[in-house]
Amino acid sequence: MNIMDAGGFVEKPYSDLAQPGSIAVARPRQKISLELFDNLEPVCQDWQALEADAVCTPFQTYAWTHAWRTHVESCADVRPAIVVGRDDKGTVQVILPLALRRHGLVTSLEWLAGEHATYTGGLFRPLFLNQLSKSDFLTLWSRVIGLLPRFDIVQFLAQLPLIGDQVNPTTLFGAKTSASPYFCITIDAEWESFHRQRRSRSTRSSERKRERLLNEIGPLNFEAHYEGATLEKATEIMFNQRSARFAEQGIHDYLHDPGVTDFYRALTKMTEKSDGIEGYVSTLSVGDTMAAGMLNLIYKNKNYALVSSMTSNEAIRKTSPGEILLRHTLKHCCETGLEAYDCGGGYDIYKDSWSDIKFHTADTVAPQTMLGSAYAGSYNGFLAAKSHIKQSPGLWKAFKSLRKLGFWS
Repeated sequence: MNIMDAGGFVEKPYSDLAQPGSIAVARPRQKISLELFDNLEPVCQDWQALEADAVCTPFQTYAWTHAWRTHVESCADVRPAIVVGRDDKGTVQVILPLALRRHGLVTSLEWLAGEHATYTGGLFRPLFLNQLSKSDFLTLWSRVIGLLPRFDIVQFLAQLPLIGDQVNPTTLFGAKTSASPYFCITIDAEWESFHRQRRSRSTRSSERKRERLLNEIGPLNFEAHYEGATLEKATEIMFNQRSARFAEQGIHDYLHDPGVTDFYRALTKMTEKSDGIEGYVSTLSVGDTMAAGMLNLIYKNKNYALVSSMTSNEAIRKTSPGEILLRHTLKHCCETGLEAYDCGGGYDIYKDSWSDIKFHTADTVAPQTMLGSAYAGSYNGFLAAKSHIKQSPGLWKAFKSLRKLGFWS
């Protein structure tokens, strides 16, 4: 099994991991006391201390959640419900950053700040998680439910199937695999050998040819923007390009949702020293034109690609500038000593060709009331249809064509 300890990624089908008994079986049970908070500030120090020890991604950190709450939550109908679990010595062993959200008549239990996260989930101290049996967790979960206000449905989406080498316990009640695969690239310290290992001679020749074509249009330049006016300019161009692409594809432009671009701007300004996360934007320019851009987060020595964009210039688009930007960003990651590059979800042939780790996340939709059951039936039907369409090339092509005409946007 190919495990990356600090990211929870696994090269193994999720269905092989979620079988009963595959979670570590027990030891004498720890007594865990639970507290419920509707605000982040009282748990700030405990949260940051736990995330330093826990196996997690940037999307479970206090910095991510605080930025989301500052810019997005105030515009959304969301109520934080953060559950903190301590052992009998007062040490925090688990934090579940939950939230209650209204969907019309239905109230769902979700992961706080999960709406814009690549991965969602709780934070567990590693030794506690390693000793946690399935029955222990389900008992703990029933106590969590007892703390919370009434809700109709559990809706936990985009959860990692594993945390380290343990099954993610919050996937143990009715999780289904995501429709789209997720990709991760393990990075070698030396770029040239890494490049030769991952790309064939003919592919490398094609890469050089496409770069020559771009250089005929204008000088080709890669930059990683960490601060200052160039970062701000690159970020705004990236937002504009991404929105134009959404409009072209007939996809809902979430960047226009209240608070979202301010949230992403805040991410770009995070630093490892103050936030534990380093934000930056990588760009590929052809002359005066930004051909492609990518908002990245660095956390625990891994790069997470978050938002990508591409110019509308057709001559530049034909050369696949996004793929060229990925290659230069990977080289930058090698040169800065990073261990992995997370491509996120959604299939692209260039992601697949670079990645050595491919997996699916886990979606849990579990009703708690009759109203929740009705909602779950329709939502699970939607997820099943989505999965079927994405796994059927003909249907997926037809769906994208209809989407461009304004259906399902």
